[in-house]
Parts: sequence; structure tokens; C-alpha cells
Amino acid sequence: MSKPLISIIVPCYNVEKFINNALQSIFLQTYTNWECILVDDGSKDNVSDEIDVWVKKDSRFKYFYQDNQGLSGARNEGLKKAKGEFIYFFDSDDLLNTITLENLYSLINDEIDIVIGKNAITEGQTNQISDYLEHYSETLKKLSNQNKDLIKLVVENPIICVAWNKLYRKSFLDKHQLIFKKGILHEDELWFFETLFHARAIIFNNKPTYYYNVANTNSITNNFGRRNLESYLEIIEYVNEFYYQKSSDKNDIELSSIYTTHLKIKAIQHCYKQLNNKDKHQANSKIKTCFERVQPTRNKKILTISFEDLHYHFKIAEVLEPKNILKFLRYFNSSKIFRKLKSKILLQKAFRINSHKNRFIKKVY
Repeated sequence: MSKPLISIIVPCYNVEKFINNALQSIFLQTYTNWECILVDDGSKDNVSDEIDVWVKKDSRFKYFYQDNQGLSGARNEGLKKAKGEFIYFFDSDDLLNTITLENLYSLINDEIDIVIGKNAITEGQTNQISDYLEHYSETLKKLSNQNKDLIKLVVENPIICVAWNKLYRKSFLDKHQLIFKKGILHEDELWFFETLFHARAIIFNNKPTYYYNVANTNSITNNFGRRNLESYLEIIEYVNEFYYQKSSDKNDIELSSIYTTHLKIKAIQHCYKQLNNKDKHQANSKIKTCFERVQPTRNKKILTISFEDLHYHFKIAEVLEPKNILKFLRYFNSSKIFRKLKSKILLQKAFRINSHKNRFIKKVY
């Protein structure tokens, strides 16, 4: 019985110096029934010339050009062109292990919609590993999503939110009409939530199948600004509108509320924290407007005690100025008495503001 076709989708934008090594790592895959969809997103360099060599060498490489639409637009175009039973996203400045597709496909069964690969960190486009990105510790075990347990899993565990190095069942993506939201940064954050929200089950592998190049200075992760934060706020609004407000299932509503608070915390800890003072000042009003507008409620205890405690107190503290919300998050879980005291002082201030606004935060039990 022949193995199914896997569509590898590779967005390309001004990656002339990386693309040859990237495609070489695809060409060397031990799993051979694949097609590589290369979407040139309006590149200004000579990346098309590099790709042309591979297209002529191997018919499994397929090249498509489009005017610049950003990463989401390129990936969505790749999804339209893909003919495979499974989808794999790959960034063109990284590398694959030769056993990547074989390893991930070996973990597929009839119920699993997503196989999540382990990501190695490299200093350049190489297979010399310097560290690993966060990966769930329970590997090679089917994780069911019967009660949207996967949302709880990613809230309580450090798991990297990326689209790449995962094997997706194409019929699953089509059924739920899952595509990447255009016009934002951190589109992977929203994609990660939506795919896990709808998946029947997932599984984590136990071997590094992806070499993530952190040395590329043009990468979005190395260029942080106010637009990064604004994209996070837009994602918060999206999850609130299309999942929390529009869902009729009580459990889905509860998990959407939890994830909205989770995103708010990340927006402060990972985005606002990295802004320069000028950008922070300009971002303050947008954060406050978003946080005031998006106020999902909770009705039952789902998370562990420590995370329920964090979410409850964050909902109280989110009325503060963003700089004080950041301070609160820094102090909240500290074991130092001085920091715990400062956390309590900030909460007392937040209580007064909430009281003045007639805003009561319900604690779930």
C-alpha cells in the first residue's frame, strides 16, 4: 500500500541566500511521496532563479508567484494549491532533519489530526543544535480533545505556538475552513489556537525534526515593535468575537474565556515588555481599550489552582496601567516577601479602580 502524499508549503520572500539549503533538506527526505509548494510572495531578490534549478531537477518542486500578501497570504495560497492528504509548513530560512516526514507520519492514526514535531534551535542554517524550543513532555501519546482539553494543556504548559513542523490532516483543515488571518503579525498564535480548538486529537513526537534558525536578523522574532502588540490585541478581539461570543456550547465558551485571558497575559509579558518607551506610551490606550472591551466571564473551575489564581488576579489587575500590569505579573509568583508585598499593593489599587467602575470579578470554584 503506497503512502499518502504530503504537501510541504514553503512561503518565500527575499530568501535567496537560504532557499537552496532549505530545498536540499526537503530533497533528502527519507519519506519520498511529497510535493513542495513554493509560494514566492513578491520577492525582490533572485530567489526565483535558485528555485528554478530545483523545479527543473525534480518535478515534486512546484513554483508559484504572487504579489506580496504577507506570510498568511502565501501560506493560504499554498493550501489552495496543495494536493496532499497531509500538510506541512516549512519556513525557508530553516532546515529539516532527513527523517522529518517519515517520523511525523509514523505517528498518524485515524483519530489524530495534528502531529507536533520537536524543534531544535540552531545558530544559523545548520543542523548543529544549541538548544530546543518548548515541547510537551508527554510524547508518543495520543492526546484527546473531547472536552477541548488541548486548550487547557497549552495554557498550563510552555508549548511554542508555531505553524511549522507539524503534520496536519488536510481534510481536518478543510472541514473547519481553517486558514491564516491576513494583515497581522503573530498569525501563528491564532492558527495554533484554532487548530487545537477543533482537532480531535494530537500527538507530540520525541525527536528533533526541525532546525530553527535564530540567527536570521530579518526574522519577525528579531524585530519587535508596536505592530507586534497591536496584532496580539487583534487576535484577542478575534477569539472573543468568533469563539467566546458566538459559541453555544458552555464548555467551549469557558475555554475561549480562559484562552482570551491567556492571550492578554502574553500580550503584556511578551509584547508590551519588549517595546521601547515611546512605543509603550503610544500602546497604552490601545491596550486599555482592548482589555475594557473584551471581558469574558468564567463560571467553573477548569485550570489547576495556580493558574486559576493567576487568571483571577489578572482580571482584577488588568484595569491598571499596562506598566503596572507588567509589574504585577513580575511580582505575582515571586517567593520574595518584598515583591509579594508590591503585588498586593498593586492589587489593592486595582480593587479600588474596579469598585469605582462597579466591576465585580467573579472567582470560580
